[in-house]
Amino acid sequence: MLCTALGTGLVLMLASCKKTGSLAYMGNATAGAVTASANKVVLDVSKMTVADTSILFTIKSASFGYDAAITNELQFDSVGDNWAKAVGVAMDAGASKLPYSTYKLNSLALKLGLPVNAAGQVLVRLKSTVSTVTVYSDPITLTVTPFSAASSVYVPGAYQGWSPAAADSLVSETSNGIYAGVINFTGSDFGFKITTAKNWTAAYGQGSTAGTVSLSGGNLTAPGNGGYLLTLNTDLLTLAYTPQWSVIGDAAGGWSTDTQMYLNKTNNSWYVTMKLTSDGTKTIKFRFKNDWGTNLGAGSGAGTLSSGGGNITIPATAAGGDNYTISINPTTLTYTLVKI
Repeated sequence: MLCTALGTGLVLMLASCKKTGSLAYMGNATAGAVTASANKVVLDVSKMTVADTSILFTIKSASFGYDAAITNELQFDSVGDNWAKAVGVAMDAGASKLPYSTYKLNSLALKLGLPVNAAGQVLVRLKSTVSTVTVYSDPITLTVTPFSAASSVYVPGAYQGWSPAAADSLVSETSNGIYAGVINFTGSDFGFKITTAKNWTAAYGQGSTAGTVSLSGGNLTAPGNGGYLLTLNTDLLTLAYTPQWSVIGDAAGGWSTDTQMYLNKTNNSWYVTMKLTSDGTKTIKFRFKNDWGTNLGAGSGAGTLSSGGGNITIPATAAGGDNYTISINPTTLTYTLVKI
């Protein structure tokens, strides 16, 4: 292999060579370069909706040793990621400049995981391609301070009358395309959709495979009754359901059956009304995500809980069981059992 230095780049003469994270060459090519109008940007939320230019990127195109139509793309990544999750932004053919507004740069910084209201570093490089030949410029480093830009999607469904205007929401604290929230599914129809606004203009439904969503799909279906954490990724078009707190025990249907609880969003407690059956010796416990890794049992005092505590004994009930409203607060480690 023979590689010869030329200016600030490397030119491949007889074979291919590549330097990961800096310059990469395939064929007779010299990487381009990228510069920015500033190397430190503190973003201003008051300019969120203004068509301003918070930063201007200028490129010097790569050379491939012959006239060719070059496809240029600016790539952005956080420091230390080694371009594993780089965000690419295509440049128009022949363009040498790419302006970025406050909104676009803030969204990009949050997507890369930069902390809100704190300075973080972003790497920028130029990717240039002709056919199967690709070269990368040396990266430049920007210091960017983003602001909070939380956004929401909405979850209308059978559990609340299919009303987008009144639906519970999933929230993305940084508008990075990942939305999460607990939805309480009730009744016997677990169908729902996820809308981008409080109307039916655009709604995610079932995708082509389990765990995926599509803007043209039919109704989604929740796993069952109870409060489930829904996590929607609008970039990957995926949706995950994670069970939260549940009741389990031989007084509650057996030690292999979880009854999911519902989230009280006012005080962050969990509750469920269900039938318990006991001869005075049967018991229950509470566990998280249907798993014993996190479970709550009897605490040291009446109505208290402790992590990994003992079983909670249920008083004798009628032969067919009695209905109870059960409530727990995992933060204050308290619970109530109210016979109804």
